[in-house]
Amino acid sequence: MKPIGLIVLVAVILAAVWLSAARSQNEIEEPSTKKRFPASVEFQHGGRAYQLTIAGVDVRKKVVFKVYAIAHYMDKTEFKDINEALDSALSDAYAKQITMDFARDVDVEKIQDAYHKGFEKNATDEEAEVIEPFVSTFVGYFTEDVKENDRYVLRWLPDGVVLTLIKGEEKAPIENVTFARVLWRIWLGEKSIVDRKDLVELIVTE
Repeated sequence: MKPIGLIVLVAVILAAVWLSAARSQNEIEEPSTKKRFPASVEFQHGGRAYQLTIAGVDVRKKVVFKVYAIAHYMDKTEFKDINEALDSALSDAYAKQITMDFARDVDVEKIQDAYHKGFEKNATDEEAEVIEPFVSTFVGYFTEDVKENDRYVLRWLPDGVVLTLIKGEEKAPIENVTFARVLWRIWLGEKSIVDRKDLVELIVTE
């Protein structure tokens, strides 16, 4: 075997070992912030129990500053390639969760502005008109400055149900598939503010 081929083979084997180990751990660490997330999460809503598996982690940076570590969870845990996983992450068919663990303090005005810009960037004109009242409700949930180590949790359940938990406090559900999809595009869409592939790499089998 040629040296280059051997190097590639070793790299593939090491990556497979790392992914297998990552799946077997009780917690997964985001390397840049050292924030740790549970390998799976369980919760109930509407009389149904959900168990989601971590799909990947990444960090949101603003210029050179680390703002928060992010973990993405799904209730389907194996996809044949990255594109299939990303498409499914934006599908209403699967239950999903995003957890943000903040690495620094952030003013509430900056949080609200970031969400407004995220929706504007990821919605078409038609979608923006449809989701406008839902965006106002959602952004209105954020009323306090963020402190380091605060956690935000967003859940997208089938039928466009979006649950928002701010420091453990659950807000009223928002039910609209278009709103849910545009919200998720902020991190999993083509204009993602993080490396979206990192948020699904643990559930890709290739």
